[in-house]
Order: sequence, then C-alpha cells, then structure tokens
Amino acid sequence: MKIKSFGKINLNLRVLDEVINGLHKIESLIIPIDFYDVIEIKEIDNDKDIITFDSTDIPDNNTVSKTLDLIRKTNDFSQYFEINIIKNIPTESGLGGGSSNAGTIISKLSQTYDLSIPSNKDVVEKIGSDVPFFITGKPAFVKGVGDIIEPKTIDFEMNMLLVVPKETITTGDAFSEFDRHGNTSTILDIYNGIEIFNDFWNASSTIEPKLIKVKDYLESTTGERFFLSGSGSSMFCLGTLENLQKKIDLIDENQFRIVKVVKKIDFSLETISD
Repeated sequence: MKIKSFGKINLNLRVLDEVINGLHKIESLIIPIDFYDVIEIKEIDNDKDIITFDSTDIPDNNTVSKTLDLIRKTNDFSQYFEINIIKNIPTESGLGGGSSNAGTIISKLSQTYDLSIPSNKDVVEKIGSDVPFFITGKPAFVKGVGDIIEPKTIDFEMNMLLVVPKETITTGDAFSEFDRHGNTSTILDIYNGIEIFNDFWNASSTIEPKLIKVKDYLESTTGERFFLSGSGSSMFCLGTLENLQKKIDLIDENQFRIVKVVKKIDFSLETISD
C-alpha cells in the first residue's frame, strides 16, 4: 500500500513554563497542509522490519521502527513490513515530517489490521510530542505535552506561502534556548479571527541569527508578515491563493530549500492507488 504523509503548520504556538517529565507543556493550533511524504508499505515474511528513506538504509531505532515497536507492544500483532519513505518534507523545518510519518503509519495500520491505537501518553513518551496530532490528522488545538488533542473546525479556506530556509533548527535545541532566555516577546497577528504567533521565535532566531535576515528579506520583498512554524526554520504568510501566487514570483527561490504555496486540508491521511 502507498499512503500520503502530510506536513503541518502551527498557526500559533504557546510554550508554557510548566514541565512534565522534561517536556514543556504547550498550546498550539495546528493544521495539516497539502505537502507530503509518500510511504510505501509491504508485508514481508521476516522477523525484522526493513525501513528505508528514499530507498536508502537508515540506522536502527529510528522514528518508524519505534512506531512499529509501539504498535506491536500495544497489540498482539506479529506482522513485519518493508517500509520506504519518499521524503519531500525537509527535516528540522518545523513541518513535522518525521512525526507525520509515525502518526500516519499508526493510523493506517490500525485501520487496516483492526488494531488498537496506542495511548497518546505512550506515543509522546516513546516517539514524539507531535505524533498524536498526526494520528488524529485533523486541524486541532494541541495541549499538554502534545497528548491532548481537541479537534477544531476551520470552515474557511486557508492558503499559505511556505518558505523553508536552508538553515535548520532542532526542537531540542529550541527548547533549551527557550529555557535559557524565556519568552520575552511574541509576534502577533490576527487572520480571520485566528491569532497567529509563535513563542519559539526568540529562541530559534538566537540559535540561528540568519533567520532574522530571512524574515526581513521575505517581508520586504513581498510586503507580507511571515511567521515561524513549530520551532522553525520554516516560515509562512497567509492570504488569498491569487495573491500568494503573485508573491512567490518575487522571491529568489535559490536562497531556500522550499518555496511553495500550500493550503489547509481537513484530514491528513490519504491512500494512493497502486
């Protein structure tokens, strides 16, 4: 089987002071977007999974292997798989690529084999805090340490100009920097009644100061306000499809990993016909 594994954008992200088992509690409105990896899954007669990214072997104990281990631990399930992930979502970009791969696999295998889905608590502890959002796969308020998912209906179209700089930020580094300096300012806007902000901006732009120049370039070139997704480095602005398609032509795409117009989708799991 082949499935699409969609990325996400944090429309807003609040980092709270309270820490549980080493993880900050957060509050974030997250939407899935129509930008995706492709996951190929095939049953195999084996006692070990075969996992590759773009047909290249990856080290053991990766996100996908942790996901499959947790599925088997939660269920009486002994099927093994050959899984290849065709990567389009850049790593360390704040778009949730690896978490999407994990959540999509959990959702699809539980649906296909009538399996119990692991608890959000176990998923956060064993795999990652963004993964429960992707298991649900719908726009949602995400709270706690990523384990509380409250679906949110957004009944209007949302289009975004997404820019992924060449600079990268790891989530762990962003949290560490946040702990050192705290949240001293918030970039805030309102779009159709939704607050747009990200508490990681100061931390991430301290780790990688080039992000400040990137943001200044994008805003001066397009005349739009750009915001961080997740811990970065991806940035986005919102607008009409027609307007954003004009803005994209103003940007020197050679300076970035990705420059593209994306849109909100309502559910982040889609099977591709073989």
